[in-house]
Amino acid sequence: MNKLRAMSERAAGIEVSPLISEIAGGLLEAVEGLADDVFATIVVEDSFYAGLGPERRADVRAFNGQILREQLTCLARGLPIGTESSRENARRRAAQGVPIGTLLHAYRIGYRLLCEAMIARARLLDGMTFDAIAALTMTIWALCDASSQTVNEVYRDTLIDLARDDERQRLALLDALFEGRTADWSLLGGTAAAIGLPDHGPYLCAVADRRDSPGLEHALHHHGLRSVWRPRAGHLAGIIALTGGQPPAQVTGILDLASSGRTGISPHYEGLRETAEALRLAELARAALPPEARGATTLEVDPAAALVVASTDLAARLSGTVLGALTTHPDHDALLEVLTAWLETGGSTTEVAARLFCHRNTVRNRLDRIASLTGRSLDHPRDIAALYAAVRSVRLRLS
Repeated sequence: MNKLRAMSERAAGIEVSPLISEIAGGLLEAVEGLADDVFATIVVEDSFYAGLGPERRADVRAFNGQILREQLTCLARGLPIGTESSRENARRRAAQGVPIGTLLHAYRIGYRLLCEAMIARARLLDGMTFDAIAALTMTIWALCDASSQTVNEVYRDTLIDLARDDERQRLALLDALFEGRTADWSLLGGTAAAIGLPDHGPYLCAVADRRDSPGLEHALHHHGLRSVWRPRAGHLAGIIALTGGQPPAQVTGILDLASSGRTGISPHYEGLRETAEALRLAELARAALPPEARGATTLEVDPAAALVVASTDLAARLSGTVLGALTTHPDHDALLEVLTAWLETGGSTTEVAARLFCHRNTVRNRLDRIASLTGRSLDHPRDIAALYAAVRSVRLRLS
């Protein structure tokens, strides 16, 4: 509102003499011919306008006439100079992508021809002096300056509004992809370009901590990878384009270094409409990481943990049935600590002893108790797999 008032006051501050009102009144009768001349000159002198198609040219010509009629009417009647037509023209040209320099050039051409037409009529009047013509010229160019400022401000504000609209549409399109609403994606005119990605995959989906925005995007961009990110409930979701032939492992490495918390990455996929399923897999990969972990991972790194987190009910049952009496044993914390370390070190009692600062014999004794309490053999691959899944289940439930 303050800007609109400033525009009106700027135009209203232009002093209009009786001479200008008289000449403007006469020009109103020939305004369409003047508009034709202005349009023809703009097309000749500005290559951008020369390249417009028939429909856009007709629109420009219509506004030439509208603006001239509005301003000549105000000049003829001694009214404050109207700006509505110029403001609407600026909004339309900004939306159409006409460069601001091109638009202002057209205004200068229009006012130049208006000034020439008014001077030509002034010279036909009896007693016309050089000073009167000079004053007329100054007034028209003051009007040109005021209009140019108005156009520049409205154009800039329109670009800001359009950018906000584009961002709202981009976020709406990302939400449609992440939530699997493919019908909404189509309804909103969804394209890869509209969300800032190349038209063709493959793509990866990633889920990370919200605090890692925009660090992850910057890290990927530094390595020539395009990505888009959207904060969502409890996490940050992103789509990464692998259009340069980069292997997914390279992306995992980049995100691993850039992540301050847990980041899960999906398998690669070809079509953006597959993003919702890729998001689910990335969420599983992230959830499979221990809560205190930092870095990026994929489902392939720990598929057993991913299977556990895929079904929380199964995970709860698994931990109870596989670990059995161990869970209620007075030393269950120490026993679980040894079992977890043993599984993570590939069954090395030496590494477990070094990690837990205890003797190897202590490790062996605790492993024997674990086998006795669970009824599972630490020499049988199937039992080891079951114990691993159960331990992962306990850790995930505690997180």
